[in-house]
Amino acid sequence: MSALEPDDPRSVGEYRLLGRLGVGGMGRVFLGRSPGGRLVAVKVVHAELLRRPEFRDRFRREVRAARAVSGAFTAPVVDADPDAPLPWLVTSYIAGPSLEQAVAERGPFEPQAVLTLAAGLAEALVSIHAAHLVHRDLKPSNVLLAEDGPRVIDFGIVRSVDADSLTGTGHMAGSPGFMSPEQVNGDEVTWASDVFCLGTVLAFAATGANPFGAGPTPALLYRVVHNAPDVAAVADPALRSLIADCLAKDPARRPSPREILARIGPLGGESATALPHAPQWTPAVRPTRADAVPTQVVPPPAAPAATPRTRVEPARPPAPAPPEVRPTTAGTDGRRGRRAFLLSGAGALAALGVGTGFWLNRPAGPDPTGDSAPGSSPSPSSATPLPPGPVGLWHLDEASGRIARDAAGGHDGTATGVAWQDAGGGALFDGTGSQIVTDGPVLRTGAGRSFTVTAWVRLSLVPDLFATAVSQDSADASGFYLQYSSEDHGWAFARPGVRAVGRTAPAAHVWTHLTGVCDGPARELRLYVDGVREAVVEDTAPAPATGAFIIGRASFAGEPRDFFPGAIRDVRAFDRALAPERIAKLVRPD
Repeated sequence: MSALEPDDPRSVGEYRLLGRLGVGGMGRVFLGRSPGGRLVAVKVVHAELLRRPEFRDRFRREVRAARAVSGAFTAPVVDADPDAPLPWLVTSYIAGPSLEQAVAERGPFEPQAVLTLAAGLAEALVSIHAAHLVHRDLKPSNVLLAEDGPRVIDFGIVRSVDADSLTGTGHMAGSPGFMSPEQVNGDEVTWASDVFCLGTVLAFAATGANPFGAGPTPALLYRVVHNAPDVAAVADPALRSLIADCLAKDPARRPSPREILARIGPLGGESATALPHAPQWTPAVRPTRADAVPTQVVPPPAAPAATPRTRVEPARPPAPAPPEVRPTTAGTDGRRGRRAFLLSGAGALAALGVGTGFWLNRPAGPDPTGDSAPGSSPSPSSATPLPPGPVGLWHLDEASGRIARDAAGGHDGTATGVAWQDAGGGALFDGTGSQIVTDGPVLRTGAGRSFTVTAWVRLSLVPDLFATAVSQDSADASGFYLQYSSEDHGWAFARPGVRAVGRTAPAAHVWTHLTGVCDGPARELRLYVDGVREAVVEDTAPAPATGAFIIGRASFAGEPRDFFPGAIRDVRAFDRALAPERIAKLVRPD
């Protein structure tokens, strides 16, 4: 879990929000507290989705589906309001890590733990299918591990098996890597599809990897349809056989959830449903009680006032942290697929995938100042100055007009085609012509020069073309690009001809903090995503960029290119290479 972000609401209906649990394609999920003090999970949909006429019907369907399912291994619905200005759904809060988190922290599960997991998930599918529903999105981040068993969550794309719109040629619903062949092909999706997804989840739990490998989505989907799953790393023969049967290409050959339960019984006896025998269900990967972490993030008020049922109160953006604040927590590289966030008030880091947080340990770094001066290396024996501030800072919180104010260096920019948003929403760029351009350069980017650029970005869609958040022009191209790379399907910090590409998969409607660091003396480009270093490459093209500093696009061959579709806020430029702990401080200021 992470602290609330500036544009997050502070309450929804009668529920006070305490922290952010995760973000998905449909909405943000928060930890909340009911008027009676009960901890709950509150899902609030993305405002952009309300522009689609069919969206409210989809959300109503999710609410009905979640209410219809009643079982020991699902999260019950507490409250909902599909007709609110921003529709929301409240379910019981599950005090435990996701399967994705547990495997990331502890590694693959022992066979007995996988059998425990399989039994709970199979029983959850029995409950879901008994309501004449197909979940269609069973994946590790949608499985929470409570003390008394797993819980299946997120009924955002669930459908009735009797619905006419359940199928559709060319239409896919699900998550790449955890989809059945029939989902990929747009064929009829039945209960057997959930069993296939269960097989991929169990293989992931047993091996720490997807049975169809990794890589670009098209290649992954091709292997799901055409290749045999790789389950050789599953050590237990009986478990390997069960997973392989779940992953049969032919839906008719897959076992039903009840058949899975019947097979697990003889394999594990009573221990197959007794969580104390599963070593991954331990306090080391989750809070030891339901309110252990949340009360450290945002303490509840002594007497919360009731609010109207359908009202969602917007957040007011906090004042930016002064640049003189000294970082106290050092950072290091993140592992594959994780995003690290400083957990406010807890002295730890939580990394968000889609849906949950990972707990990470961060060793102390060698540079207590958080910065490396241009052309020099940090020295542990030198005096510790206060970290210098940025040479350019554009909050992009204007209410109107064509001027984007620079709060640090006086490099005001001219905004063209930009829509200003309220409540810390930043500047909205249309992806075709919107831009903010200064009168001249802000950074020196030539050989031996160090600099850092940072920005909060939120894509309105994942584009098919390059999309640049921050750049600075040179003679015939941009001198650097902080961007989404459509060629690599990832975030990138680039020079012409060289890119440092991150591992975190970009998603629409998710605020993401990007940092590009150019270390001149080391001749390196480094990319940080949400405070975690995800890529580093040799800077082979340190050309000087003497043109305008630009927010919202780049240039190539002397022409404007790579316009950004979405929102950008809090852009900063530094004339030095920031160290990891200083970057973490920008993501989560104390």
